[in-house]
Amino acid sequence: MLLSSPTSDLNSVIDGAGPIAGVFFVLLGVATFFLWRSMNRHMKKIAPTLPEGPADLQYDLDAELTAQAEAAGQVQAEDRAHPSSGSSDDQTQSGGAQLGNAQSDGANGHG
Repeated sequence: MLLSSPTSDLNSVIDGAGPIAGVFFVLLGVATFFLWRSMNRHMKKIAPTLPEGPADLQYDLDAELTAQAEAAGQVQAEDRAHPSSGSSDDQTQSGGAQLGNAQSDGANGHG
C-alpha cells in the first residue's frame, strides 16, 4: 500500500490552480484596459470652461490665508530679531527661519 505524501498533494493543488490563475489574471488585465479606456472617454467630455466648485474656492481661500499668515509671521520675526536696525541680509535669514517654523506650526495645529 502506497501512501501519498503531503507535499505531493500540495503540488497537485498548485499545478491545478495555475491555469485558472492565469485565465483570471488575463481577464483582470482586459477589464482594467476597458475601464481605463472608458475613463479616458469620460474625461475628454468634461468641459474646460466649467465654473469653479466649492473645493476649488476653498483651495484658493486656503492659499490666500496661508500667504497672509506667512507674510505676517515674517514681519513679526523681523521685528523680534532686529528691534532697532540691522542689515537686510540678517532680516531675510531670520525671517526665512521663522517662516519655516510658521509652516510647520500651521500644519500641526489645524487640519
